Amino acid sequence: MIKKDTEVAQVYMLEVLAYLFEQFYQSEGEPDVSLLATKLASAGFEQDDIAQALTWLAELNRVDTGRYAALGDLPLRHLHPAELARFDEEALAYWLYLQQARVLGSAERELALDLVMGAAPGEISQERLQLIVLMVVWRKRDELSNLLIEEILFGREGFVQH
Repeated sequence: MIKKDTEVAQVYMLEVLAYLFEQFYQSEGEPDVSLLATKLASAGFEQDDIAQALTWLAELNRVDTGRYAALGDLPLRHLHPAELARFDEEALAYWLYLQQARVLGSAERELALDLVMGAAPGEISQERLQLIVLMVVWRKRDELSNLLIEEILFGREGFVQH
């Protein structure tokens, strides 16, 4: 039951992030947190979802991408059994799609795997993996990253644009 509730919360989180992407992604800098919370509430999002989005943004600000920059462009690699065990079936299929499409560079791939391994114990769902991938590519703002963000946020079944 907890896993299902978590998955539903992550789907709502993707809805909030889709709204943020639509409203603020192209603007310079970060919007004020209190203004952002007010805008999200005005758009009809629940307080729990708003709090999760603000927490996600705070985590995004703490992600240190610098130590991964030296990796360069390494070839695809196999998952270690401990890494493989973290993914549920749908998340693994999504990860393999990302690998096959080569939408993540070596640095993004390794950062995403480190975030997966550092997540709460248990299997990572596809929705949670998508949130992690968003965190990795959100600030990159290149064409491929923008396409990936749009695919994750707007290409979902049942997505309603705000």
